[in-house]
Amino acid sequence: MQSSAALSPQVRIGRGAQRAMRRKAFALALAAALALHAWLLTGLARETPPHVVAPSPIAARLTADLPEPSPDPVDPVEPVPPSDPSTPPKRATEPVAPKATAQAKAQAKADAAGVEKLVEVKEEGSSGRPPEPVPSERFAENASLCGAGGAYERAGAPAQAAGCSVEWRPTPALLALPLHGEGGLAYAFTINGQPGQATLSYEIDANRYTLTLERRAGSRDMPVWRSEGRTGPWGMEPERHRVIRSGRDRELLVFDRSRGASAATLLAGARAYPLPAGTQDRLSWWLQLAAMMATEPDRRLGLVLRVPVASAQGVHFWDFEVAARDGDRWLLRREAQRGAGRPALQWAVWLDGTRGFLPVDLRFSLDDEEQWALRLLE
Repeated sequence: MQSSAALSPQVRIGRGAQRAMRRKAFALALAAALALHAWLLTGLARETPPHVVAPSPIAARLTADLPEPSPDPVDPVEPVPPSDPSTPPKRATEPVAPKATAQAKAQAKADAAGVEKLVEVKEEGSSGRPPEPVPSERFAENASLCGAGGAYERAGAPAQAAGCSVEWRPTPALLALPLHGEGGLAYAFTINGQPGQATLSYEIDANRYTLTLERRAGSRDMPVWRSEGRTGPWGMEPERHRVIRSGRDRELLVFDRSRGASAATLLAGARAYPLPAGTQDRLSWWLQLAAMMATEPDRRLGLVLRVPVASAQGVHFWDFEVAARDGDRWLLRREAQRGAGRPALQWAVWLDGTRGFLPVDLRFSLDDEEQWALRLLE
């Protein structure tokens, strides 16, 4: 091996150049490595937006079944299946009208035979909607016309809120009651198929009256109805109606006319209702209807007699239509539709023309099922 001293100057220069080139290449490589490293560090330091990945079909189905978030908790509502599987269910936005069920009819029967009253059901108007006591302004404006009861033909329109129909005939100013003096009438009484008896006691003179209805079915005494008030050319004008049980008042209606006809008020416990002229209670209307029929100049089928009748729920118009005639006896019917799920209230009253149109047969039914009946004993 040759020593470095034996090398020629040319050889020593060539080797130095090679070492310089290697150092330069190493420096360049090092610089490039440092530059690449710095670039990578800078790129990682930058915030990279997230990459959206489409969910798999299974994940999509699972997330689709999740409920939407709600700010307020909502009580779950179970859907009601239709009664007929072949009938598609109605949309939730459509009200479903329930049919009259046996339970509703049973409850209505229990009400009809109730402890406190013979009929414990709220009377409703014949229009099919629950009636509201008519505002007192109407009676102040039409006290001598629509509010006093009257008659119209079924083909015509009854009195409206703004006034009276041209077909409307107010109750005549002179009415003849079918009963006078003091006495009593005996009736055969039936309630829910159970036979019994009833007595209508009366005291009637030119100025005042008292009516008392007592009923008994089997061994049970029904509540007593008592109506007291004035009489005159207008017929009956009740002042008090009481429902009595075991010698105590269970219900009291007061007809307050002390402030005039336009401000007359029906007082039922703590409630007060406007009181139209000619309003009757649940007992006095028997004789008032008879007097209206007796005074009617044109008695015929289709004629409707309207009587305002008071109860603990207010004053409602009772429309009785002349439905049939059998010699001197006339059948008047009243039906009050009360909406889906509630049985219709039906009255049938036979008036005897030979007795001043006295009611000789009264029947009350729910959806054509008789609840109670009163028949005058000869």
